[in-house]
Amino acid sequence: MIKAALIDMDGVLYDSMKYHTLAWKQMMEENGIECSRDEFYLYEGMTGAATIDLIWQREFGHPCDPEKRSALYDYKTRIFKEIGGNEPMPGADRMLRALCDRGIRCVLVTGSGQSSLIDNISKDYPGIFGEGMMVTARDVKKGKPDPEPYLKGLEKAGVGPDEAIVIENAPLGVRAGVAAGIRTMAVCTGPIPKKNFIDEKAWGIFPSMNEFADMLPLVIDIINADSPYILADTNTSRLVVDRMAEELPCLKDIPRCVIQAGDDHKNIDSLVQVWRMLSENGATRRSTLFCFGGGMVTDLGGFAAATFKRGIDCVNVSTTLLGMVDAATGGKTAINLDGLKNEVGVFSMPRDVIIIPETLDTLPEDELLSGYAEMLKTALIADPEMYKALLDVDRYLDDRRALLPWIMRCIEIKTGVTTRDPKEKGERKILNFGHTAGHAFESLALINGKPIAHGIAVAHGMLWEMILSAMACGESRKSQLPSSCLYPYAAMLKEHFPPAGVNCSDIDKLLSLMSHDKKNASPDRVNFTLISEIGVAEWDNYPTREEIRSAFEIYGDLTGNN
Repeated sequence: MIKAALIDMDGVLYDSMKYHTLAWKQMMEENGIECSRDEFYLYEGMTGAATIDLIWQREFGHPCDPEKRSALYDYKTRIFKEIGGNEPMPGADRMLRALCDRGIRCVLVTGSGQSSLIDNISKDYPGIFGEGMMVTARDVKKGKPDPEPYLKGLEKAGVGPDEAIVIENAPLGVRAGVAAGIRTMAVCTGPIPKKNFIDEKAWGIFPSMNEFADMLPLVIDIINADSPYILADTNTSRLVVDRMAEELPCLKDIPRCVIQAGDDHKNIDSLVQVWRMLSENGATRRSTLFCFGGGMVTDLGGFAAATFKRGIDCVNVSTTLLGMVDAATGGKTAINLDGLKNEVGVFSMPRDVIIIPETLDTLPEDELLSGYAEMLKTALIADPEMYKALLDVDRYLDDRRALLPWIMRCIEIKTGVTTRDPKEKGERKILNFGHTAGHAFESLALINGKPIAHGIAVAHGMLWEMILSAMACGESRKSQLPSSCLYPYAAMLKEHFPPAGVNCSDIDKLLSLMSHDKKNASPDRVNFTLISEIGVAEWDNYPTREEIRSAFEIYGDLTGNN
């Protein structure tokens, strides 16, 4: 179990190495020594005295005189202060927050003895490093690559090597961490080739601090897992897991089950395939299944984990927008049966849900829209401000990372609802808005051999159910949705979402499919969640079949599917 992170300063917390290398080069050249700036990236982590001695030994065949060495280092320090160099590294704050959110103690371990940067730590990263949680050049006799600085870091944190990680940006720092017996992460914030870090046996190698911050929760969960296993579909295995394995080589060694992509493969055959992979590779009740993918994988994997040996841990690694905002959170797991969506499943909360933001940039537009629909659903039932913002679809298609605050808001809303009502006895039913009609659309498309994405079906289902809301259907309705709310949504649906592939002749098939919905108390009464205003939902509404038919006709008029 990881309890502490030992973190270098220059090149990790501060984008300062470009200034350090410039100061070193200027000082050396003024003393008649020609050198390149890149050379000093390789020496980063050593004490200043050790760096000067190294170059003096190379140039003159002997170490530098101690008095002269001190003067040279003081001069280099003055140059550095004049240049600047205390810019926080992009992504470092997110990395530190992720560590603190998991209760991991942070210890600064730097080869620097300069107060100019060390004094900025408490200002730039307040509350991160506790009292006495710093190891500097003043605290050690030997700097990196000797393991002494990181051994001191372990001592200050009060942990063993297996309970810590090291975060470094220089090969000599990686060597020091590895020599101390600690899993060491290399972040390539300078020009040093990746091969240098591979040669030093870094446990993980990341191209930027932002990408490491994105991956850190997964890194911690994999290290903490007693025996990890991976589930992914054919697309995610190739496009996501294999790519991540370039940064986290351990992923290549974890047993992996790869199922065919597509919701039509969320079935009993795929479920058995997962069970067999776990059984044949010796999984125990202490094992953890990491489900990489969207809703199909997390639904299936969660069900497999909940039932294998009566339940093992499951971590959902969301790689689609739909998975991030809906499917991976809340503990609903299931497979399809005979064309019926999610007909067999259990409630089982994942141990953790991990979001990989970079995957937003790789999603095809229809896949992004599928998740976008679930965000719209969350806004319609709980957050009018978010709904107003999300109606501007073009903005978020052009800048997908701008969705991140709203993604976190969706997770916050759903987590709150499912925590208060984990088994869907009451309030949790509001999350079904758009899904009674949407699952019918989705199931009919499966039966017709023309599957549509879950979110696309829900997007259309929400319009049908907004119309029912405006009709004040159901015996317990307190108020009806103003009909003026229908038109902006319908216009947005027509402009940005593909059609559901239905027309008015399909109504009897859709009604039949709705009668199988799990929320129904009986096949004769179809249960809907409806909204009385934007942001206010009411569950357990039972429109008559004629009302449902009438609403579908209006849906057809508004969308042109009639």
